[in-house]
Amino acid sequence: MKGGARKEIYDVVVIGSGSAGMSAAFSARETGASVCVVERDQLGGECPNWACVPSKALLRAAKAYREAKEAGKFGVSMRRAGYDFADVMRYSRDVVERVTGGGEYGGRYVKMFKKSGIETARGSAVFVNAHTLYVGGRKLEAKTFVIATGTKDLIPPIEGLEGTPFWGSRDVMRIIRQPRSLAVIGGGPVGCELSTFFGSFDTRVTLIQGAPSVLNREDAEISALAKKALERIGIEVLINSNVSKVVYARNRFCLTIEGQDEPLETDQLLVSAGRRPATDALGIEKLKLKLDSHGYISVDETQVSSLAHVFAAGDVTGGMQFTHVAHPAGDIAGYNAAMKAFGKNARRKADFSVVPRVTFISLEVASVGLTEEEAKAMYRTLLVGTFNIASLGRAVTESSGGGLVKLVADAKTKKLVGGHIMAERAGEMIHEVALGVKLGARLGDLANLIHAFPTYSEAIAAAAANAKTK
Repeated sequence: MKGGARKEIYDVVVIGSGSAGMSAAFSARETGASVCVVERDQLGGECPNWACVPSKALLRAAKAYREAKEAGKFGVSMRRAGYDFADVMRYSRDVVERVTGGGEYGGRYVKMFKKSGIETARGSAVFVNAHTLYVGGRKLEAKTFVIATGTKDLIPPIEGLEGTPFWGSRDVMRIIRQPRSLAVIGGGPVGCELSTFFGSFDTRVTLIQGAPSVLNREDAEISALAKKALERIGIEVLINSNVSKVVYARNRFCLTIEGQDEPLETDQLLVSAGRRPATDALGIEKLKLKLDSHGYISVDETQVSSLAHVFAAGDVTGGMQFTHVAHPAGDIAGYNAAMKAFGKNARRKADFSVVPRVTFISLEVASVGLTEEEAKAMYRTLLVGTFNIASLGRAVTESSGGGLVKLVADAKTKKLVGGHIMAERAGEMIHEVALGVKLGARLGDLANLIHAFPTYSEAIAAAAANAKTK
């Protein structure tokens, strides 16, 4: 089949149609380049189909159920709160269809590509040489390439795990039956969010984290609060714990956990232990691209790899694996790839110096810039301001259960270098702090800015006004 395949020639071929790949394709096409996007799965990639979008829909359903159970504290009378788990899962898939357009390949994206004159090739891409790849019987040749294949679940080398029907991140989005009990390996953002979902719906959840804290990349104070928030909805959190062995028998999992006297038995096991680059089947060994120690494609700030005609963007390059990072990285990669195809030297560069992030548990966790621990390593003295959100007028009226704002600044310049929030609206609040870090704002600028009352954002001004030297 390969020998007889018809050769198709493009300026730019983009491999992967996730946030990075889609941005790269449109960016390249806007320059007038001929573009083909290769995708072996649904268009749109992981985020709208299997990750960010469906998981946030599930978390919204979980929040609705928690609020229904607590309606009495607002003087609202209702019959006993209930739910249909299959309907909850269908809601999540309905949301996905509204975003992607549904259908086998993602109807909304098919229309967008067609309108823009971007070709698509469905199937797995395999490089046969530096300028040619095969996709489902088609032979694609390009002057430049953008690799945006993303990542896949990292499966830890736990004895007995392989071959058992454990869940990965995608598997969760396909289920229709709720497990009575669930063990989750991995206390990062995905593990914490999915634990929140199942725990909210009364599944008995045990979250197992090898590190000393959940969300261990967050500020230590925020991580500690996140653990308490998980425990408040009934989740058992085991930190400094590692699973050494898994046995599956009689439709049950039995986990041996280091340091625990008794094994943990559970109906279902979810593995959320990190991600790895999805490059296995690409044949990139033929290109001899430079990879980092974890197998991610190494790129510079123009998103070009060790080969001048091969660009990469998004999670496949490692670093900050967020949709909101992949999008601008793909935009830069697509433009620069098109310019290279045209024989021009124009190079756009990425600026990821300020990138906020959010984890959606029962109180959102959001942060930007340096943690207090990281800032201590860079500056002689710090100004650290905190404010307990429970005392805010908005928090009291909504009975939201409090939270915390923490701001970190260099004591010498008083410039903001980091912000960390755990609150009902943390994901929205963090952008004021991110702008402050970006513009070099001083704590006094935030403290003196008039904030509308009653809002959660008032806590940012209060935290800035409370700053003390450390």
